[in-house]
Amino acid sequence: MADSVDFEEASASFLEWFTSQPGTSFHPSLKIVDLRDRDAGRGIVATADIPQDTDLFTIPRSSIISVETSELARKLPELFEDPPDVETSRMSLDDDSHNELSDAPVDLPMSWLNLILILLYESLHYSSSKWAPYLSVLPSTPSQFDTLMFWTEEELAELQASAMTTKIGKDSADSMFKERIIPVVREHANVFYPSGSTPLNDEELLQKCHVIGSLIMSYAFDLQPDEDEEAEDENEDGWVEDQSKPSTMGMVPMADMLNADAEFNAHLSHGDDALTMTSLREIKAGEEVLNYYGPLPNGELLRRYGYTTPKHARYDVVEIGWNLVKQVLEDNEREGNKRRQMQKLLQKVEQDEDMDVQEGFQLERETEGPNDQGLCDSVAKFTKFPDDLVEVITAVMDEMLKYQNEGKNIEDRTRILKMRTLTILRAVTRKRLEQYATSREQDEDMLKKGEGSGRMKHALTVRIGEKLLLKDAGEWAEQALEKYSADVADSSSQPARKKQKRER
Repeated sequence: MADSVDFEEASASFLEWFTSQPGTSFHPSLKIVDLRDRDAGRGIVATADIPQDTDLFTIPRSSIISVETSELARKLPELFEDPPDVETSRMSLDDDSHNELSDAPVDLPMSWLNLILILLYESLHYSSSKWAPYLSVLPSTPSQFDTLMFWTEEELAELQASAMTTKIGKDSADSMFKERIIPVVREHANVFYPSGSTPLNDEELLQKCHVIGSLIMSYAFDLQPDEDEEAEDENEDGWVEDQSKPSTMGMVPMADMLNADAEFNAHLSHGDDALTMTSLREIKAGEEVLNYYGPLPNGELLRRYGYTTPKHARYDVVEIGWNLVKQVLEDNEREGNKRRQMQKLLQKVEQDEDMDVQEGFQLERETEGPNDQGLCDSVAKFTKFPDDLVEVITAVMDEMLKYQNEGKNIEDRTRILKMRTLTILRAVTRKRLEQYATSREQDEDMLKKGEGSGRMKHALTVRIGEKLLLKDAGEWAEQALEKYSADVADSSSQPARKKQKRER
């Protein structure tokens, strides 16, 4: 690459700065490397075998960019005081080791707003910032991000029928920046801008806010002390997957140089004075050190962090909209009176608050999280449709049976209801697949031939994963239908044989 020398120099300067900070450590068998040839930016690899439970590097809290270390917070402390109604000023976030911008509400936790203001200040004072060597290795322009926020309309179209295109939240972010960030910068321009510098216009400032918001989404950490982590929801192997309350957000030098995957070999622990990255198992020479961002589908990885990986396919999901389910149910009844009755039933479902169908339904596989060494040792399988989807289809089909006066006894009724529900579920998966412009086989062929690179490769990965999950769900419904039909045939033949014996 033409700029590989500058890239390496920036990495070397950052490492020199990092190791010069009081209280830091960096294992001698680690190296920061250029992984841009596989769309991974910077990464850290082992240069020699590193044993399990080894401290890889330590970051004192004094080296983290946060409210506690910010010069802006000292200059304008009033900006960082929680408002009286702080709880209502926070929108709900599905916090994990990193945080995320969400769609819909035009509000963010104070920790997010605080960090945006702090990073704005540091970037505008870059030449005098104590974190300049660190900031120099972080993305600073839209072209350096592959998160969906910065995709063009043509690139987003390559995601086809994926629900990720509806979850970008750019308009919400625009509104939030215009209402909560830009006025603050204008009001305190003498603090945010170095003396003699030209203030950014609103459009330039808005773009900078988007870059910083995406930087926080991709790189920032929730600075949770270990004692707080113990109170959070954990899976059976101890990995924190959700947090009940927002905490201080911070940019953590070196920790954010690690790439992440569904299988990983390092874990960041939070102490009172420092954060420590530790190996979970032996890391062989030449192996990359990997962190964990949680059990995220590739679509979410792409939206939040700008990448996809084969190992995260086990967590892929597909969203099924109510309108699609409704269409399948209507199409199942083609005769006039029956179709009208179905439409009436569907209207009742939409008015039933207990059904709550407007949010749609989510298909996913059954899988366990990583074990205590960061490995996924279970098979991810599709084992059932969402309970709420099955419930609504079963309820509608049951009412149709009553209307049609089918099922002479409870046994017949149960059998017919089960078969029809499975038939509708199978049809739903087929209908959902039809919403994609290409087949999974065509996508896989494109990927195999190398026709997709960069963002196109990510789009292919997302839509292939979703189509494969739909295929698995459809096959599960088909097999369940066949098995149930065979069981019904066996059970119905048994009484006849017994009767013949008695007659003889």
